[in-house]
Amino acid sequence: MDVQVPTLLPEIIFHILLLLPVHSLFRCKSVCKDWYKLITNETFVKAHLAKKNKCLFYKKKDVLHTCSVNELLLHNPMSKTSINYPLIVDDFARLVGSANGLLCIVQLQGISIYNPTTRICNRVYGGFVAPVRHYQVAYGFGYESHTDDYKVVAVCKTNNKVKVYSLKTGIWKKVTDFPDANLLQDGLFLDGSIYWLDYLPNNLPNIVSFDLLKETYSQVTHPPYDEGEKRLDLGVLEDRLCILSSYAEKALTNIWVVDGNDSWTNSLFIMYPQDHDGWARFCQTYCISNYGKILLQFGYRICIYDLNNSSLTFINDIDDCQWVCSFDESLVSPIGPGLRYRLRSWKVKSRMGDGSSIAI
Repeated sequence: MDVQVPTLLPEIIFHILLLLPVHSLFRCKSVCKDWYKLITNETFVKAHLAKKNKCLFYKKKDVLHTCSVNELLLHNPMSKTSINYPLIVDDFARLVGSANGLLCIVQLQGISIYNPTTRICNRVYGGFVAPVRHYQVAYGFGYESHTDDYKVVAVCKTNNKVKVYSLKTGIWKKVTDFPDANLLQDGLFLDGSIYWLDYLPNNLPNIVSFDLLKETYSQVTHPPYDEGEKRLDLGVLEDRLCILSSYAEKALTNIWVVDGNDSWTNSLFIMYPQDHDGWARFCQTYCISNYGKILLQFGYRICIYDLNNSSLTFINDIDDCQWVCSFDESLVSPIGPGLRYRLRSWKVKSRMGDGSSIAI
């Protein structure tokens, strides 16, 4: 006797698949054509991204790794971290930032827009030609929601010329030159803008922003810092711009968070660990849990600060990291006409050569 298996409504299948992680969805794409169309549909991709399954991406011993933030915050932080999909890059590579699960990695020749969850990469070429080298350019990477486009911003430090690359069009274009600025680090992306610290001689650095839609610049007002010599770093806390103001003599860091237009709130201060070496500081925030635990970076080490008891716990498996970035696990793929491929092997050596890119 034949048994009739009831067919699930498409709406029910949609919501069931939303509960799955990306690696499971990749297998589900092979079930049937309808599931493939559903999982690759833009509506489903954006709905899955909204779940905000946050991960940490970091470089250690010249290899890139990922791990789940929930494993770090909810489980024993001293336990071994899960590692997935290492990708070997050249010694001069640096991580610019992330947006919607995509990472921007600058190497000696070319830029990679990479999804570490799906292992799909879009290789971008172009930029500033010799004698301008990669270390003479400050980059930024972000997502512009109005045009549904991902953009790379390159600011040449020697002449403040600016180029913006659109993944949607595959074209670099020159925009109005950046105001006289001394950008020592790559920019921070948040809510459609990229932020840099513009270092001034014998003064506090300016906070400058670049609007990815309008492609215009502006300055952000500083919070009312405490007196004393300080080092500033930009970060994001609870989806808001924050500034980490570190005082080596006091061995503490104040964290200021944007609260409305041109308004700042001194959210908290964190004391340095007792065994600090004198030069390290809290330089980046990655996320805060509903239970009051903050994942942040101290020097080259990753740690968890518990707001409930003011305790600080270092994660031994993520130490001596040259750069770290948080990202949301997603199905979003790099777009545009650049070389796009999926990394099929567990470790892929970089095929990059020497030299720079992009002609002005």
